[in-house]
Amino acid sequence: MQSITAILCSPSDFMGWRSLSRDFLNRQVAASAIHWSIQETDSLYAPQSKRILPNAPSSLKIPRSFGRLMSSVFASSIPERFDRLYRALVHIQQTGKPSRADLQDFEQIAENVRVQILTLRSTFPENRLKDWQVIKTDYEPQLIDSQIGPLGRLRTAPWALLSDSRTLCWDGQDYRMGPALPDITASSGTDLLPQALQIATATRANAYWQGLGTVHVTPTSTDIEQSSSLTALRALATDCSLCDLCHHATRTVFGEGPQNADILFVGEQPGDQEDLQGRPFVGPAGQLFDKAFEEAQGQRHKAWVSNAVKHFKFVQKGNRRIHQKPGSVEVNACSPWISAERRLLQPKVTVMLGVTGASALLGRPVTVSRERSRLFKLEDGSLGLVTVHPSYLLRLPDEDAKIREYIKFVADLRMAISALA
Repeated sequence: MQSITAILCSPSDFMGWRSLSRDFLNRQVAASAIHWSIQETDSLYAPQSKRILPNAPSSLKIPRSFGRLMSSVFASSIPERFDRLYRALVHIQQTGKPSRADLQDFEQIAENVRVQILTLRSTFPENRLKDWQVIKTDYEPQLIDSQIGPLGRLRTAPWALLSDSRTLCWDGQDYRMGPALPDITASSGTDLLPQALQIATATRANAYWQGLGTVHVTPTSTDIEQSSSLTALRALATDCSLCDLCHHATRTVFGEGPQNADILFVGEQPGDQEDLQGRPFVGPAGQLFDKAFEEAQGQRHKAWVSNAVKHFKFVQKGNRRIHQKPGSVEVNACSPWISAERRLLQPKVTVMLGVTGASALLGRPVTVSRERSRLFKLEDGSLGLVTVHPSYLLRLPDEDAKIREYIKFVADLRMAISALA
């Protein structure tokens, strides 16, 4: 039996787990064949897996009360919770109802989680104070994330919650989320605040710390230009609001890859699935890109993959979010991000996927059909190459044209890879 590695974006990636589980159930994948994993948080590269689009339909009917228990199990600290939950779904698929053993176990886990939540919530002041409250916690991030909404309704004073894996801020109006501050060593209370401020001022790696006591914390072009590492740049991007797309998209989708990547791919913008998962090129176009890159003898885990625009632009039609091409306002507003990525990466080859990615990097109108499939020098002396965006291949109505254009796309990628030598 072939093993499948199912990678979640974080310990609290319930949407990712649910989506993968739906597809596995549809394909009747045995629980013993699935290895659940969480991508490394200390690296900007998220390992690739046989990840399926998280929009697989589900005909499985789960009792509402059992669904609530499943949410509590997911928020618990049980290491094998992903496997336990999937096995419970398999049992429902086979028998039509949850097993008695699952009901008993999940009810006990849910009770333990409830006690932990009450304890967690009791650490927050219920009246507005003048000073920020900084709290160090050992709670699992998935438990913290599950309480973001309820904690906000408490109308608490602004607070910062520090765990080993992430930092959460509530500024009195909005939530801010970012990576952990591992150098903070104080044990409790507001003694942590001076250390947090000192670290943030020195590294500028956690942008929301710069605005403690204020409502809006937005990275500026100067902040982006002064970023000294991709880790710092990614943290800044968490709170990006340089254009209006941030008010509608789920999150900023930053670039991904090893920080010593020699080749950079720049697409247009994240799509629906990228917006949901928080990773670039994981939707249909991303899967086609992975396939073509592998055929060209490339390895995605050695490349940096990004977009000219970092938020998903769409129009809502019923339950669907329909992709909209970003305009010059969004592209120009986002230009500091991709410029900083190139400055910090210093790639040998930059591959521009589609007209938006090419125009954003070259600073001029681009006709892909005229400029594709050739290497040329960029202003910094590195090499550039223009080719089509993989989504273009998906839109072609004629099957013969799809095959022909796919072969040309693979050849373009092979040309870019050969330039690294």
